Amino acid sequence: TRDIALQIPADTEAHRGRGLMLGLLSKKLPVLDTDLLETGGVIALVGPTGAGKTTTIAKLAACFAQRHNARDVALVTTDTLRVGGREQLHGYGRQMGIAVHEADSDAALIGLLQRLQDYRLVLVDTAGLGQRDRALAGQLNWLRAARNVSTLLVLPANSHYADLDEVVRRFTPARPQGVVLTKVDETGRLGSALSVVVDHQLPLTWITDGQRVPDDLHRANAPSLVLRLEDLRRAADKPNIPEHD
Repeated sequence: TRDIALQIPADTEAHRGRGLMLGLLSKKLPVLDTDLLETGGVIALVGPTGAGKTTTIAKLAACFAQRHNARDVALVTTDTLRVGGREQLHGYGRQMGIAVHEADSDAALIGLLQRLQDYRLVLVDTAGLGQRDRALAGQLNWLRAARNVSTLLVLPANSHYADLDEVVRRFTPARPQGVVLTKVDETGRLGSALSVVVDHQLPLTWITDGQRVPDDLHRANAPSLVLRLEDLRRAADKPNIPEHD
């Protein structure tokens, strides 16, 4: 906030200040220009419990299948211990006609990815672990051992800045290439999530704002996010009258 405010000339007219501020904020947001779905390869999603990794994997797979062919994409889950974890991904796979595979160790993951190398896109759904879970380091080591895996960090937009900041620092060993910002529709305050990606210079890749597959998945766009911030501010300024609702 201070950085942006200091860039606005002192003689700026009040009615122009907000637009100038939003433009400066838009320029500060890092966004990945490359469409990783077109690049293909192996993409692993990592992040804390409940961040929305599995649903996001399904959205990415469905989006890719719409552009190309469901036979060209494969899904992999390393979440073999959590109750209901793999069942959810298998359910999505059946609905979309996409093969789902499981790996329960680093060796199994390496062998599986070798067998799937003919697929244009392989999406890996990792176990949902808290940033302080002792098992986290081992899970991240699997991805490092597999090599040639692009990693994206999934961050829920409805979390506090300090928690998101800790998540980014704990998942640094995974060397994420970018961030998928989820649950954008579940918060009236996007500032914390956007501050974290700016502070750590992690480019935004996709935004999700609902449960629909794949409709609620969008390529990250800095001006659109800034306009969403403005919409949230205007909504917050309106009195909450139950009768109107």
